Amino acid sequence: MKNLHRFFFAIRPDAEARSMAVDATQRQMDAHALSGGRVPPGRLHATLYLLGDYEDVPHELLRLAKEVGGRIEMAPFGVGFDRIGSLGGAGMGGLALTGAAELKELRQFQRALASAMKASGIGHPIRKRFNPHVSLLYCDEQVPREPIAPIRWRVDELVLIDSLVGRGTHVVLGRWPLQSRQMDFSDW
Repeated sequence: MKNLHRFFFAIRPDAEARSMAVDATQRQMDAHALSGGRVPPGRLHATLYLLGDYEDVPHELLRLAKEVGGRIEMAPFGVGFDRIGSLGGAGMGGLALTGAAELKELRQFQRALASAMKASGIGHPIRKRFNPHVSLLYCDEQVPREPIAPIRWRVDELVLIDSLVGRGTHVVLGRWPLQSRQMDFSDW
């Protein structure tokens, strides 16, 4: 059986936010008697754009995706996830961080990335609704969403990840720091 690769662009929390997410996960597991597969702290992320699942590495697709990653221009920004629970829907148990108020810039960033992917000729149609979340625990139980103290961090890079499905491994294929576009005289 071949390895399955899941390629995606994502943002990842800093160390303090990872620690807060781990603590919030444990509190929910204790409160709701949950068990299941925790997402290890080093693999916590919010997916921005899924490139797809592949048995064989699509080298040309990844080359083009890396070009897009290198062209994205946005200043670093903050995010805050202030709810925890299941995402909802049939088969959507588990536990994830979600939010609304402090994710506006993340939604703008995701739209810019999706537009750049579409313009490159390798993107999917742009989804009208993007539901940012950070998966914390995989389990069958449905957990009602409830407010928590916001788990915040500063987004300062975009990463391209190869998730080796079923092996619990993420390989970072590219990372691009966020920075403001430099003005030149043609901008005046």
